[in-house]
Amino acid sequence: MITGLAFVALAAIWGSSFLFIRIAAPEFGAILSAELRVAIAWACLWIVSIFTLGPSQCFQRPRFEPRLLVLGLINSAIPFALYGAASFYLSAGYLAILNALVPLWGGLIASVWLGQPFRWSLVMAVLIAATGITMLVNLGPVEANMQTVLGGLACAGATFCYALAAQCTRRWFAEVSPLRVARSTLGYATLALLPFSIPDIAVATPSAAGWFSIFMLGMLGSGLAYLLYFWLLRELGAVRASSVTFLIPGFGLIWGAIFLDEVITLTVLAGLGLVVLSSLLVQRSAAPVLPKANASSP
Repeated sequence: MITGLAFVALAAIWGSSFLFIRIAAPEFGAILSAELRVAIAWACLWIVSIFTLGPSQCFQRPRFEPRLLVLGLINSAIPFALYGAASFYLSAGYLAILNALVPLWGGLIASVWLGQPFRWSLVMAVLIAATGITMLVNLGPVEANMQTVLGGLACAGATFCYALAAQCTRRWFAEVSPLRVARSTLGYATLALLPFSIPDIAVATPSAAGWFSIFMLGMLGSGLAYLLYFWLLRELGAVRASSVTFLIPGFGLIWGAIFLDEVITLTVLAGLGLVVLSSLLVQRSAAPVLPKANASSP
C-alpha cells in the first residue's frame, strides 16, 4: 500500500515538472536550468540531512566515492544534458514517448548484467505505453533528418542512463540510506554540470516565474522525487520502479488541465488507461526483486 502511494506520488511530482520546465528552460537555458535544478535539490537534501542525521555526521571531512560519482553522472548529469539537447530537435510529445524505453532498457540490462531471464511482456508493455502516450500528447509532424535522428539517439542514451543507474543503485546501494544516495549523487551532478552551465549564465534573463519554477523543480522534481525514487528502487527493484515513466505524461496532462485549463478528451482518457495498463503489466511481469545485500556486502 505504501509503495503504491509512493509510486503514484512520484509520477505526480515528475508529471508536474513538465509545467515548470516549460517556464524555466527557455529563460535559463537547457544546461543552466539542469544545473540549478540539481544544485537546489542537493542544498535541500543537505538541510534535511542536518536535521535527520545531525551536524556531526553531515560536516565530516568529505570522502571521494567513485560509485556515487558514477551514479550522479548517469542518473542526473548526463541524461539531463542529453534531454536538453534533444529538446531542440524533438517536441515534448516525442520526448515523452521515447522516455518510456526506460523499463525496456532495464530488463535488457538485468538480463545481460544480472543473468535474469528477459521477459517479452516488457516489450509489449512498452508498446502499449507508447500507444497510450501517443494518444495523450499532441504529436506534430517530425522531419526525418540528421538532427531528429540525433535527437532520438540522445533520448535513447538518456533512457539507457536512467535504466543503468537504477540497476547500479539496486546493486551497489541496497543497504544505504536513500537520503544519502540522493544527496551525494546530486552533489556530484552539480559539480559535473557546473562548467557547462557557465555560458548560459551570461545570457539568462529569468523572470520571477522562472525562478519559482526552478525552485519547484529543485525541491520537488529532484529533491523529494529522488528520495521517493531511490526508496522505490530498494523496495520494488529497478524494472518495476522505472515503469513510473509510463505515468508521467498522464499526470502532466492532468496538471495542465487543472492549472492551465487544458482540455481532457475521451482520447486522452483512453490513453491514460493504456499507460496505467502498461505499468501494471510491468509490475506483474518484471523479475522478482533481488534479496537485499547484507551489511557486510561491499
